[in-house]
Amino acid sequence: MSESAIFRDRSRLSPRFIPEELPHREGQIQQIVHVFSGIIRDPDKFPLTVLQVIGPAGIGKTSTVITSTRRIEEQFKKNRLGLKTAYINLKLQGGNKYAIYRFLLERIAPTLPAQGLSAEEMLRYLLQYLRENKEYAVVVMDEIDYLIKTSKDTSIIYDLTRLNEFEPDKPCNIKGVVFIARSTEFYSRLDPAELSTLGRMSIEFNPYSAEQVSDILESRCNQAFAPRAVGSDIIDKVASITTSEEVKGDVRYALDLMLYAGNLAESEGTGRVNLDQIRKVHGQIHPSLTTEEIEHLSKPHIVSLIAVIKALKAKKKPYVELKEVRLHAEELAAQFGIKRMEVEDYLDDLKIRKLVDIRSLREIGLHGASLTELEPLLMGRIKADK
Repeated sequence: MSESAIFRDRSRLSPRFIPEELPHREGQIQQIVHVFSGIIRDPDKFPLTVLQVIGPAGIGKTSTVITSTRRIEEQFKKNRLGLKTAYINLKLQGGNKYAIYRFLLERIAPTLPAQGLSAEEMLRYLLQYLRENKEYAVVVMDEIDYLIKTSKDTSIIYDLTRLNEFEPDKPCNIKGVVFIARSTEFYSRLDPAELSTLGRMSIEFNPYSAEQVSDILESRCNQAFAPRAVGSDIIDKVASITTSEEVKGDVRYALDLMLYAGNLAESEGTGRVNLDQIRKVHGQIHPSLTTEEIEHLSKPHIVSLIAVIKALKAKKKPYVELKEVRLHAEELAAQFGIKRMEVEDYLDDLKIRKLVDIRSLREIGLHGASLTELEPLLMGRIKADK
């Protein structure tokens, strides 16, 4: 296989890749590290600290938190202490409290059995394990606002913010709980006790400026693309699109735009990415559905989304009825071996994710007609899971 004339390492555009340096987020990294700076001096006396990180999608919240916890872990190693970070994305690993705590147990203490334990017992065993092994932990709960919006049980916040009260006469070796959210709208769904334990210690992230997006893209493109495959005009154009009202500064969308435009340039054999390819790709993909979002969608979610697309294309109307979506969903479910398909439940979740527009059972559409261009990408994603 010949080397690509466009790409050096396209994985550098993946949402999973966290670079060693985060342009324009060093200030927030230092803030987070400072919040936990007192742990090293006397870990057992350092209190359980709850921190909120708030800001829109795609502006570096998760990368900043993970980079910060890595630095804290390094400080612990220098002092011959053990610190583990348990990161959980509640869109991906969430569902209910039992599943979340079991995943937490697997991340921090994989040797402990979870079978037969209640959710609260898992937390108690986890705290005991850390104490007996003289280890410490920081828990990161990403997309907490999504969990609160989709779950009737919001007690996870009460549990995690009061871990030090499980055994008040003993030190709590989980030293920090970090909640990451896109906004504070989820506060309205919490009861007063949960809101009180959540506290008010928060770091707010503002969207990047066009100049800052250009800096980030230049850094990523230097790693992802072959020399001279991407010019400064391309980076400036993508930065301008990213900071538009439509995209709202979501850098993940910018990285997707660069990736898909690079793929197009590769298939067309142009040798470098050009502005026409950027415009074409931007017209085909939808800002609310990045590659990261697609990775977080389950097979039934993708089937439901494709079913809406197919129903809209068949009717050639902006809205269709639920029964029409259901027919396409049943066909797709049979095609991809899904035995049970309650399409209504998945449509409700897609509505929360702002991918599907549901006005009534007779009016179901999409948040952006350009999403229909993503049908081949969605089909490819579901076939990859077969």
